[in-house]
Amino acid sequence: MPEDVTALVRKAPLSFLGTVVRLGSARMTAVPVDDRTAVVQVDQVLHAPDAFKRLAGTEVTVQLSSEVDPPAVGESAAFFTQGMVYGESLAVTEVGRLPADAVQEHVALAATSADAMPFAALQRDIRDADMVTHADDADAVVVGVVVSLEQADGFRPSEHSPDWWRAQLDVEHVERGEVSPGRIAVLYPNSLDFRWYKAPKPKASQEGMWILHATSGDLSRQAPFQLLHPDDYQPVQKLDALQAARR
Repeated sequence: MPEDVTALVRKAPLSFLGTVVRLGSARMTAVPVDDRTAVVQVDQVLHAPDAFKRLAGTEVTVQLSSEVDPPAVGESAAFFTQGMVYGESLAVTEVGRLPADAVQEHVALAATSADAMPFAALQRDIRDADMVTHADDADAVVVGVVVSLEQADGFRPSEHSPDWWRAQLDVEHVERGEVSPGRIAVLYPNSLDFRWYKAPKPKASQEGMWILHATSGDLSRQAPFQLLHPDDYQPVQKLDALQAARR
């Protein structure tokens, strides 16, 4: 059964509408060629990392999926891909494919909006859905402003240490969890080590929606909650999306 657009966007970092130019051929000498190697002209980028948003009008090499019948030369389709080789050109691995008309609704909608990419709205919906899931798994969700920051006591620095700091939040609104409005202490890893650099680093006077996780052990003596996940901080406006998803 074919996957839907949302599932494919979740799985693939790059998608585009393209037309097959050649089969059994590649634009890059570093790419092994077989009967599932194709040169595809990119007609329109649907979603992509910043570095690949200007691929329209170029030819890329696509290693076609073994789970889908190869397209014919001249056939157009929506290709969902992952990067394989980047050099004098681009080679990608196909993780899914849909008929071109299956994504036309998104293309038409983007043409009448401020979105630069046809799947931009869909990506926002995916991020909002992931945020709701993450918030539902947390111990508390609050809206508040950072009023003070200090280094936590009693932790010895070591390689890959999180370097725990403590933020005092002035909580204005409790969306969920056993928290009361007012001051609350929250720990966060201030280290920029690869294990911790994605964790939120609160700033003085920063307001937002904070997704909190209960501490345990030695950490619980420093603060009742901590921030660990990249999405533990969200702009206040994201509260509307969270509340709407729960209605």
